[in-house]
Amino acid sequence: MFPLRLLFICFTKLHTLQWCIVNIDRVASIIANVLYVVERMRIPVRKAFVYVCRRFGCGATGISREDLFKLSRDFVSNYYMVRYIVESVRGGSSYSYRMLAKVYLYLKLKENGGTIHSKLKKSIQRDVPNIDSVETIPIWARLSYPRWIYDKLLEVLPSSDVEKLLEAMNRKILWIRVNTLKIDVDKAFYILEREGFVLECNKDAPFLVRVIKSPRPIRKLELFKNGSIILQDRASVLTVLAAKPEKNMVIYDFAAAPGIKTSLIMQLTENRARIIAMDFSIKRLNSMRSLLKHYGVDISRIDLIHTDSRRISFREKADLALIDAACSSSGAISKDPSIKIILKEQSIPAKMKNIQIDILSNALKHSVTAIYSVCSILPEEGEEVVEEIARRTSSHRLVDTGLRVSRGYKKYSVWNIVSRTFPHIDKCEGFFIARFES
Repeated sequence: MFPLRLLFICFTKLHTLQWCIVNIDRVASIIANVLYVVERMRIPVRKAFVYVCRRFGCGATGISREDLFKLSRDFVSNYYMVRYIVESVRGGSSYSYRMLAKVYLYLKLKENGGTIHSKLKKSIQRDVPNIDSVETIPIWARLSYPRWIYDKLLEVLPSSDVEKLLEAMNRKILWIRVNTLKIDVDKAFYILEREGFVLECNKDAPFLVRVIKSPRPIRKLELFKNGSIILQDRASVLTVLAAKPEKNMVIYDFAAAPGIKTSLIMQLTENRARIIAMDFSIKRLNSMRSLLKHYGVDISRIDLIHTDSRRISFREKADLALIDAACSSSGAISKDPSIKIILKEQSIPAKMKNIQIDILSNALKHSVTAIYSVCSILPEEGEEVVEEIARRTSSHRLVDTGLRVSRGYKKYSVWNIVSRTFPHIDKCEGFFIARFES
């Protein structure tokens, strides 16, 4: 049968109203497979997209590979909304990934004024009749999140703030860190602006800028390829700034891989800190070693240890410990919407909380000062961990991080000592940051 083809607004040109011919059947098949791989393999959208393209091919769609990826990413991000609409119409009837993909494309075309081919209309009318009659969609579904996350946030924030927070996490925010181990800040900014990038400087870190306009993917820039600039979110940078690393400090990094924060510590100390970097994955540590070398880090001052950070013991205490613990990654949804799919499993934060408490408890035994952070908007992994640790230990006290960002959730006693970053307020990923001193 001749493939269904129709006029479709090019995904990256929605605002310029330029049109292109797209094979909707082919696009639906690819983005459906990406969703399937994300759900079954629990991997990021980009990795799922690469996997699908390698296994099934991503050609003959009528749009560029980059546009196809962006469409796949948007489909994954809108999964809960599409599923809610389909289930509202079909009730208990089963549905396929491909059906969800076609409904998504139908809604996207309708939203942007695209021409909807009669064959696609018939397919939608057959599988999802009265789809246009679904008018009232609850906030959690409209913004496309697991309902339990919305309900959990309502326990600690007003409904208006929850909506703003979730809405902000649906928008990607890009920050660039200039790697001063390889290039001067002013020179890097000059090259980026000459390339057509519009940047917004950050007053907390002169080497950090927010990307306002990007004429092409940052990963394709020579500055990125040679390690002169690094994609690192502001919240991640703030975690290291809260640690206040100094030259000649001995630092234990209890969850070091992939090594972005480790490299920033070395940048801030001009390669003169001494870091013991730990991770439970030997593969991640090997990748970290290569990455640190690429970033110009003096690898002779880094010891990489394959270990369980919950149980490792040291003879000497470190001046500083960094605990950027494994977590639900709920604060990083703007970077990777596949996290929404993975977080269908409501038990993840509770499992992570136990691990986080164990790592932080061990870190405090072996350090004078400790910074605890998680890329999470959920209180189980932030305030509740810190309050539990405060009850358990008398060796360290919780102190102000000194960061100019938001505070914690007021439901908890530590709210005005700890720091949080909220995407809709602080223009970065959602992080929790706390500082302990002996």
